[in-house]
Amino acid sequence: MAHAMGSLWRRKAKNVALGGGLTFAVALVAAALFLSDALQAEAQRARGAMPDVTVEALVAGRPSTIPVASAEPFRAYPSVRSVVPRVWGYIFLPGALGNLTLVGTPSSAPALSEAHGELAGGRDLVAGAHEMIAGVGLTSLLGLKLGDQVGFPSRRPDASPLRLVGTFSSSVDLYTSDVVLCDEADARAILGLEEGQATDLAVWVTNPSESHVIATKITAKLPGSRVIEKQLLGRIYALTFGRRAGLVLAATVPALIALLVLAWDRASGLGPDEKREIGVLKAVGWSTTDVLNAKLLEAFLVSAMAASIGLALGYLWVFVLDAPGLRATLSGWSTLYPTVHLTPAVDLAELLALALAIVAPFVGLSIVPAWRAATMDPMEAMRG
Repeated sequence: MAHAMGSLWRRKAKNVALGGGLTFAVALVAAALFLSDALQAEAQRARGAMPDVTVEALVAGRPSTIPVASAEPFRAYPSVRSVVPRVWGYIFLPGALGNLTLVGTPSSAPALSEAHGELAGGRDLVAGAHEMIAGVGLTSLLGLKLGDQVGFPSRRPDASPLRLVGTFSSSVDLYTSDVVLCDEADARAILGLEEGQATDLAVWVTNPSESHVIATKITAKLPGSRVIEKQLLGRIYALTFGRRAGLVLAATVPALIALLVLAWDRASGLGPDEKREIGVLKAVGWSTTDVLNAKLLEAFLVSAMAASIGLALGYLWVFVLDAPGLRATLSGWSTLYPTVHLTPAVDLAELLALALAIVAPFVGLSIVPAWRAATMDPMEAMRG
């Protein structure tokens, strides 16, 4: 071990170049994995706050409004706990270059439900007072304070500006970051949604395992509608973020191959100093096995240190610096969402596999050059 450490220090320029390249590659791969896992975990938490079945009307293959009265037959289905016509939609903010989600709450129900979260500041809504509650991420981005009034763009003249009376937060940042809650009448006015129409129907069932049966019945009752099951969204999130992470990882493969080829080339070409060092070691009694072990230990130390530092840099890149330059590639959300702080969701088995995928090939490529060095004739090596 002492000889291997000393040998690495004596040839620190070469080892720093190889280790630095490996560190950068590991950091990029680790950051992509960290970010993908964190986004998938966030999406799964958001999925838990969604209804078991969501029903949307389609017109010419595109989502449209659905009559509120169409919810009545579904309430009589066995195991259906509740059916709620929802009023919500997207509003584009030119100043933020992104969309916010406006959600209308019925006057008969509290604005902040278990799905939305809890108050971080201010108070709840008062029906008919033209008030709103916004997510902490949105108010931070727009610089809003309690008492500020915001006029959202609308084509209806009866849309009133909304006064911010509270902010809310939740452990489900993906669900709450860009959300604005207001009275249902204000939401209809801003979104241009007529009375008797809803954006979709949210269906909650008593037994979630029966959601597919309920979805099948609803599809038969409303032909041409789009029925979305919550259980299927988990697969969609995993496929979406996994595919994007896979594209990033695939882009790093050529860089890793180039680094391993460079490592092979550098390990194969022994300089005069290294040859003399090996000759001296064998002349003083080192066996071929001792020299081989020392060379392999050098390769292991370089790759292990590069993998460790790369994993640490990847963690800092994603969870401390918020993944600049990489997050937009994987998340795909609007300007509002990237302000949310990511929660670590690290798979230790995944990290171990990544470390082995770097260390094992690097050490394996060093076996033949190390053997050639270990079997060198001592006198020839010392003569250079």
